[in-house]
Amino acid sequence: MDKEKANLGDLGWNLGFFLEVSWLILKEYFEPIYEATTKALYEPSRKNTGIFITKFFIAGGSNLFILPPGRVTTDKVETQRKIFNDGSTFSPDKKASFNPLDRKGLSDFLFKSIPNSMLPSLMKAYGIPSAWKPDKHALCDALVAQFAAFLKSNDAFADDIVAMDYERLLSGAEAQQEKHVEPLYPDDIALPSQNQCHIHNVTAHDKCILHEWIIQNRGKREWHGRKLIFANCREVVPRAESNCIPVPDAYPGDYIKMTVSMDARRHEGKTVCHWIMVNEKGADCFPNSTLFDYTLDAQFVYVPKKVEE
Repeated sequence: MDKEKANLGDLGWNLGFFLEVSWLILKEYFEPIYEATTKALYEPSRKNTGIFITKFFIAGGSNLFILPPGRVTTDKVETQRKIFNDGSTFSPDKKASFNPLDRKGLSDFLFKSIPNSMLPSLMKAYGIPSAWKPDKHALCDALVAQFAAFLKSNDAFADDIVAMDYERLLSGAEAQQEKHVEPLYPDDIALPSQNQCHIHNVTAHDKCILHEWIIQNRGKREWHGRKLIFANCREVVPRAESNCIPVPDAYPGDYIKMTVSMDARRHEGKTVCHWIMVNEKGADCFPNSTLFDYTLDAQFVYVPKKVEE
């Protein structure tokens, strides 16, 4: 995997720090999954990468390939083998065969094709720390999200997001949303990152506290013209630089970042800042949700005045 330093400020986010971006090529993505699958998946044929790609594509909703009946030899799946070994052959027309990507179908295929015993080695292959709880469903969903990133990429590589997505899924944020939040639109899912700060420890003298949201559009609906609204701004002491933050347009699978500056002066104790995402008409996209909330925990610190001699 190649790693580069990308200045997010150059991308228009103006965050003032550097983020290490890891790139993943298509073979690096496919190979660990292929190695983890059992021979039973390929019967009555021998295990080979062409059959793997064929079944992977079919499970993901692509109509590009069909699997011939009976024993399949490598010469009958040569195009698929090339895709496995050389991501540059995964051309835009082949990517367009996933219209749309069947995320559930592909996740189910991976779940059935990967033995439980291979879960630890597969997690390690994608940079997931061994200390994290093994969760096969979360891993399969994260692998599907990674493939979706390849479909969107104009290059033979994509951002390596498997570990990041796995962490988010493992956090239970998505499960919490599915259980408690009925979205305004069907199949509309917002998934905040566990990497963002949810509790800011501040003092009652802090004038500028910067909060950053990192949110993924995990659903099937495009986001256009949305905003984050400081819903309880009239009920709490802390003040936001703006009570209305434009949400960047986001397609399914996209990650977006937004920031707001808070004035924490003249308040002590814990305050929940409740934000909601609204559409262009002002309707709450995720009613009864706390997805975008954060807490300011302010402590009073005595600062003695200087005594002139």
